[in-house]
Amino acid sequence: MKRVLIITYYWVPAGGVAVQRFLKFARYLRDYGWEPVILTVENGSYPYTDESLQAQVPDGIAVYRTKTFEPFEIYNLLRGQKGKTVPLAVATASNPSLFQRLSAYIRANFFLPDARRGWKPYAVKKASELIATGQIDAIITTGPPHSTHLIGQELKQRYGLPWLADFRDPWTEIFNNQYLPFTQASIAKDKAYEASVLRDCDVATVIGEGMKTVFPAAYTGKMQVITNGYDESDFTPGLTAERDKFRMRYVGNLFSNQNVPALWAAIAALRAADSDFRRDFELEVTGKADAAVSQGIADAGITDCTVFKPFVPHHEAIRRMQTASLLLSVIPDVANNKLIITGKIFEYIGAGRPIFLVGPADCDAALIVSAAQAGTIHDYTEQDKMEATLRTAYTTWRSGDTGTPASGKDQYSRRNLTGKLAGLLDRLTSSQH
Repeated sequence: MKRVLIITYYWVPAGGVAVQRFLKFARYLRDYGWEPVILTVENGSYPYTDESLQAQVPDGIAVYRTKTFEPFEIYNLLRGQKGKTVPLAVATASNPSLFQRLSAYIRANFFLPDARRGWKPYAVKKASELIATGQIDAIITTGPPHSTHLIGQELKQRYGLPWLADFRDPWTEIFNNQYLPFTQASIAKDKAYEASVLRDCDVATVIGEGMKTVFPAAYTGKMQVITNGYDESDFTPGLTAERDKFRMRYVGNLFSNQNVPALWAAIAALRAADSDFRRDFELEVTGKADAAVSQGIADAGITDCTVFKPFVPHHEAIRRMQTASLLLSVIPDVANNKLIITGKIFEYIGAGRPIFLVGPADCDAALIVSAAQAGTIHDYTEQDKMEATLRTAYTTWRSGDTGTPASGKDQYSRRNLTGKLAGLLDRLTSSQH
């Protein structure tokens, strides 16, 4: 069996979407003749952790952890907190403090391509030791953090092994960069990093067709699309929508650019017009919600039917998806948002509950939902359409109908997507002989 060295900053016990892509690839690669070898950090800076994911790590898989040097512990000490936990959306806060603005400037211009670049010397050293055994046939790096690709680049230059660079998000054009105060010199330097990685890798994988368009055109020929997906084994057969409430659920963090006044108004209008809907409806958010979102909900007068719940382990998040009446997904209302595909959208598809997507009708996420026949798409201001969708879904729920699972979802199963990744690795390594 061939062996692939997967260099990923996010690995168990990291929680959230970032860890899922390669945890799932690692779970199924053996089915396609590849043994995954994981190189990660021993004490990473994560927004949150999820120890329950340890149960999903394949038995006997080799996981190597190295030291890293990062500024987050210092940052947290300065703001009066302990530990290396990453503060969520420092740059996207609706009313950033002077300290947050200064921190954003330092991050943008003194830590390129990102604040995890201090991992590189430790990772290159350990990877070199593993490669020296002669048992590594290919290398994968995955970002963000995109500094991980600089590790792969140096290994490629040293050893010439086939190298696949995986992009879960854009690099210089990632949407939250617009909130960071880059200087022109920093922008140019970051673009140079991006171009050099694309030049040196053998193939680059991206999660959507649209994402190809934000990278330098000279390298799009190297790019292959492997979307994120859902893992059938995560879901409990037979779970259906809860009957005590008609629940519209959002699972994940809601930032200020995901505040949707038209949706809150649609909910308020239906509650005012229909006493049964008013009695039965509940909006539930599992994760952190920005103050702008909470205020938008309050302004619409629907706070009394809204429940905010904290982050939960992955298995519980999946259960909540499966038992929702509607699954809310909001594409951030920012530049280049047509390229944003949240990892959660695929688990929504796997859950088999109707998706209520808010975002551009032609965005990549909307195209995926449509291809899977998994839900409805609404622009940010389409209040009438939102009301109509909610009314129809509520009527279905009242009738006791559990709904029909997305008919086109198999193309997004993690097992099938791992087969595509293994096929790329096969082609890369066969060309070496």
